[in-house]
Amino acid sequence: MPFSPSLQQADFLDWISAGSGSCVLEAVAGAGKTTTLIEAIERTGGGVAFLAYNKKIADEIKGKLQRRGIDWKTAEAGTIHSFGFRAYRKAFPQVKVDANKLADLAAVQLNSAKHPALGTLCQLVSLAKQRALGVMGSIDDHSLWYDIIQHFDVQIGDVAGEDDDAAEAFVKAGIELLRRSNAVTDIIDFDDMVYLPLVKKVRFWRNRWVFVDEAQDTNPARRALVRAILAPGGRVVAVGDRHQAIYGFTGADSDSLDLIAQDFNAVRMPLTTTYRCPKAVVAFAQQWVSHIEAHESAPEGEVRTMEVSALRHQAGLASAAVLCRNTKPLVELAFDLIRSKIACRVEGRDIGLGLIKLATKWGGVTTLHGLESKLADWAAREIPKALAKKNESRAQSVEDQVATLQVIIDQCRAERRDSVQAVVDAINGIFANDVTDMLVLSTIHKSKGREWGTVYWLDRGLCPSYYARQAWQLQQEDNLCYVAATRAKEVLVDLRDPEAEEEREAKRRGF
Repeated sequence: MPFSPSLQQADFLDWISAGSGSCVLEAVAGAGKTTTLIEAIERTGGGVAFLAYNKKIADEIKGKLQRRGIDWKTAEAGTIHSFGFRAYRKAFPQVKVDANKLADLAAVQLNSAKHPALGTLCQLVSLAKQRALGVMGSIDDHSLWYDIIQHFDVQIGDVAGEDDDAAEAFVKAGIELLRRSNAVTDIIDFDDMVYLPLVKKVRFWRNRWVFVDEAQDTNPARRALVRAILAPGGRVVAVGDRHQAIYGFTGADSDSLDLIAQDFNAVRMPLTTTYRCPKAVVAFAQQWVSHIEAHESAPEGEVRTMEVSALRHQAGLASAAVLCRNTKPLVELAFDLIRSKIACRVEGRDIGLGLIKLATKWGGVTTLHGLESKLADWAAREIPKALAKKNESRAQSVEDQVATLQVIIDQCRAERRDSVQAVVDAINGIFANDVTDMLVLSTIHKSKGREWGTVYWLDRGLCPSYYARQAWQLQQEDNLCYVAATRAKEVLVDLRDPEAEEEREAKRRGF
């Protein structure tokens, strides 16, 4: 079917053909941005680097370019890591990728592969790479390291002590490890693919155009690499949606689009029409993003309310999704559905691995009772500490992890399995990646970039989080609501859990 652009898409395409400079294209959820960008590429005259957020998206773009007859000489799609790695490999052809690079170096530095500070030290240095220390700011600037520790709540107190001298010693250890890592040029890790080419000032292939997808989720190192691969006088197209910025707690800058507009003196253009969502869903989503519009040809669709107890009786679950703010309700629901012979999985193998890491944190603990005791003590210590540092997202994460593990512990106990290994086995059984052909249970964070005909939004009242206090945190909670609603292509169901609502209301009132 021939592409018939909207007025906004036509304006953007005209800018590509006849305009100048760079552009921040702000596209609402389901705005047809991929189709628009492919059309734009055909009008550039070539020399395009398309930076996709992940490999799955990069492969999708490559396929669409090939089907259009656009070869790599005109436009090349890949992740930002692949562009960095390719340039680095030309300068260091013997390079090998090793995800354990930092851990191996830290083990030597700390004289032990089992040192209690090893994981935290590697986390700190990984974040330093993402913040481009040594490229944007000096590696030796201790204030930059303290900024990272505070912003990302790196728990150095757990392994180094709480006093200022201990913190200073840990920062010095981070500086030493980063310098050790930068000195090893024949081995790189995932962060290095973007970071090390910048540090070593390798020669990049320069492009007349650089398209940046999901630009609202960029960090300093990624933006620096965009500038490095842009030819003098070249043009940047940064595509994103500030209302889908939900990863501020992981390293992405919440104001990435504004920073890009500032750095590249970019004009701003909108795409406000969604081609994914029906009219009823769009009207519902407008309470968070007032400018999103349904296409005139969109079906009416449906937004309705239903209690969670009725879910197991619904048809078509194998092609639907249940979304929730937190993991605990999803795991509870998963066990309930599995008992009812309904196939489902919780999306996110990495979430499962994080739970396993916590469940096995205390090596000498092997029973469920022992694990419960350790988890209670850990939460009682970590939540007040996080709140004292005004790191509410950390407090939320700790509470959700402990509550999720308690659900799994209760299930293991009901099955007469009394071991931490049983908890690990249960986690491995319900968490998976890229779930298809069965009901998907997903946190809203994990649902981003995906869509389903019917979306069940479980316990919508969990947004905003009880722990969201600061303005930027509350904004990200609104963004989560917008993301959840706009995953639905046909029907959005507000899936209520009356018991959870009562419990939450009591907590909010301090009972």
